[in-house]
Formats: sequence, C-alpha cells, structure tokens
Amino acid sequence: MPRKITEKTFFQYLKCPSWVYYDATQSEPVRDALLLRLMDDGLIFEKEYEIIRDRPDVVEVMAEDPEEAFRQTVTFMREGRETIYRATLVDGHWVGTPDFLARVEGHSTFGSYYYVAADMKRTREVRDDYKFQGCFYAELLERIQGHKPVQGYVVTPEKKTMSYLIEEFEKEYKLTLQEIERIVAGEKPAHFLTSGCKQSPWFSTCRKDSESCNDLSILNRIWTEEVHALSRADITNVDAFAALSMKDIERRRPNITHSRLEMLHKQAVALTQKQHIILESPIFPEAKTELYFDIESDPLRDLDFLFGVLEVKRGRAKYHSFLASKPEDEGKMWHEFCDFMQGFLDVPVYHYGWYEADVVQRLGAKYGISELLRESFEHNFIDLLSMIRPSVIFPLSFYSLKDLAAYAGYKWHGEEPSGVNAVLWFEVWLKMQDQTYLDRILTYNEDDVRATWTLKKWVEKNAV
Repeated sequence: MPRKITEKTFFQYLKCPSWVYYDATQSEPVRDALLLRLMDDGLIFEKEYEIIRDRPDVVEVMAEDPEEAFRQTVTFMREGRETIYRATLVDGHWVGTPDFLARVEGHSTFGSYYYVAADMKRTREVRDDYKFQGCFYAELLERIQGHKPVQGYVVTPEKKTMSYLIEEFEKEYKLTLQEIERIVAGEKPAHFLTSGCKQSPWFSTCRKDSESCNDLSILNRIWTEEVHALSRADITNVDAFAALSMKDIERRRPNITHSRLEMLHKQAVALTQKQHIILESPIFPEAKTELYFDIESDPLRDLDFLFGVLEVKRGRAKYHSFLASKPEDEGKMWHEFCDFMQGFLDVPVYHYGWYEADVVQRLGAKYGISELLRESFEHNFIDLLSMIRPSVIFPLSFYSLKDLAAYAGYKWHGEEPSGVNAVLWFEVWLKMQDQTYLDRILTYNEDDVRATWTLKKWVEKNAV
C-alpha cells in the first residue's frame, strides 16, 4: 500500500513535488511539531482555541493515533455535536485532519444534518493550497457521511470566515490528486528547482539533482512554461542556453517574449560565468541618515514581536530594537516603534521584500497611527529587492536576503540563522523564559538589518 496522503501532502506538492516523492520513498526526517504547523500556516493550539471557544457545543478529539482519532470523530458525528475540534477523517491511505468540523442542516447517513470542514490559518486570503486541502476534506466527508459539502472554509485569527466553492476548484484538485497518487506509489517527478523547494527538508537533495544536470530550473524565477518552451526549441540546459547568441536563440522561435528571453539568457550567462551582470544604476535618495528595517513574526500566534531598526548616520550604525516579549505587548511595541519613527519623518527606510510594509499597514489599522506618520511610511519605505531586480543579475538561483547579502560579503553570526528558527526560539522563550533565546533573536534581527545595509552599499558601489 502507498504511503498515506494527507491535506499537507497538497501543500508539499505545490511547493516541491519531489518533497512528496522523498517522503514516500525515503526514511522521513524527524520534524518539530511546531515547524510542521508553521510550514502549513497553521496556528498553535492555544491560539486556535481562542478562535473556536465561542462556537456552540465544542468537543475535542483527544486521541493521537489516527485510527482512534477517526473513531472518536465518527462517534461525535453520530451524536450530532455542533463543533468537532481536531477532527480526523480516514479512508484507506487518505487521512485528513481539518481543524474542526461544523454541523449544518441537511441530510447524511447520520440524520438530518451533515458536516463541513474548516481550517484556521494566519491568512487574509484563501490561497490555492487551502482550496486543495478543502477539496480533499470534502471528498473524505462524502465517503464518511454520504453527503459532499458544497463549500470549504478558512477561519482567520480575527474569527473571520472565508468560503470558497468546492466545485470551482475540483477539476484541478482531481488532476493534482492523480499526480500525487502516482508519486507516493513510487513514480519520481521531474525535478524543478523553485523557491518553494527551500521549505522542504529535502531541499539540498533537490538542489543537487537540478544543479548536477545543469537544469534550466536553476535560473532565478524561471517558469515551468518557459522551460518547456526552451526545451521545445532544443535548449535543454543552462550551459547550452548561455553559449547561444540572442540571434541564434530567437531563430529557434521559443514562445517567449524578446525582453523576457533576453533576461533569462543573461541569467544563464551570469550563472555559467559565475559573475554578476549590471543592467542599470539604481537611483537611491541622497540622505545624511538612513534606516534599515526588519520584522520578526510568530505566525503560529499571528503575532509580530520584534521590530529592528538600524540607524545609519554618516557611515556609523546604531541598532534599535522594539520587542513584545509576550503576545499581549504587541500594541505597546507598536506604539514605541511609532514614537521612535516620529523622529525620522523625512528619512529613507530600507527593507527587503514586501513584508515589512504590509505589517506596518496592518498594525497601523489595528492599533492606530497618526496621519503624518502614515504618510511618512508611504513616502519613505524603500523595498531594496525591487530596486535590485532591474539593476543587477546575480550568478545565483535565489535572491533571498541571505543569498544576496552573502554574495556581497556579509556573514551572519550564530548557528542556522533563519526566520523560521527565530519563531521556534521565540516559542521556547515563551515556554522557558530563558533570556538566551531572546538574545539569539535580537542578534539574528540585527544581522538582517546590517545585511540589508551591506547589500545596499554593495549595489551603490558596483551597479555603476
């Protein structure tokens, strides 16, 4: 019998099909339970219960063994309980674990009612991987209760319920499920390196597979359709792509626009020659003082707990931290940060990627912000990544801050620096109150803002 398929298998497949294959065919690596919930945008049980406790007639499935948990779930379904928390649905090698089942009026094998499934996620939108999971729950529920739910549901930390129609996504779900079934039965998928692979415990294996054959997927942000178009034009690896002139490439007529084809070709050349390529000089605002900004968040609790700011004035840098050492201090931290930023209303604030701007907008709506400071953030926030992309092509497959700042010469302190580890360290801090873990997070955050500064200086010096 093939390995079990769960709702998380769909998430893994969308991130990296090889993740599903290696989990099915190799000894699975030991994974931290919190890390598993973090990868799937899940919340800790404590936060889930805050969301669900106001629902009617809540009962909880307590068994850890899937078969026993399934028996408890079915017992509660037969009893007609209103809300079944931590439910488990089993049919053969399919095992679904929605965060809760809710009873609605209708007809099923249990009586004049049936159940729908819902997950609690730190989200503001219904992503495709959530819909795949919802379709999976719906099919399991149909087999168990004889009635298929029409809708799937996602509940946010603010207790907002978002719904989607199962039918509208079902065709794509069925095709994906068929592919997953083949993979768990032992059919190895074609390797294709993406940023999603980084979330897999098999990332180093996936990367080695792609790099060993010089696969086109190692080009930064290349799409599957583009790889297929190049392959049809008899361009099958990075070295071959880089060796061709643009005239030769266009003569082969790959179905890709000229500008996009030119960009991909330059990426191939950069990788092959192990040398960056300057496209244009970005224009940075002139300023005597600059700020570099980075946020640490705990998605398990829907919490932003650390704002780090590096103040750089005439080449001298000073790190400032704003910390919520317990979840209820998030608002206090926000206001301390805002008070600090009032002194820098006309100063450029560099951050890396979209996340910081998104969090500031969200917390401003949640806790309040002056109109003057809101306008300052809108005017002064600068996404360094968005300035780098049209300016420099790096000889790298990934453009994360860790990748680019390391290329620019920055070295992080400590072992295994990552945003994921910062979340796990914060959870340990909350449980044990060991200052060592907070110190690790502060060091990591300071490294991130200093790395952003280092990268900006490198671009200023080299992109000319």
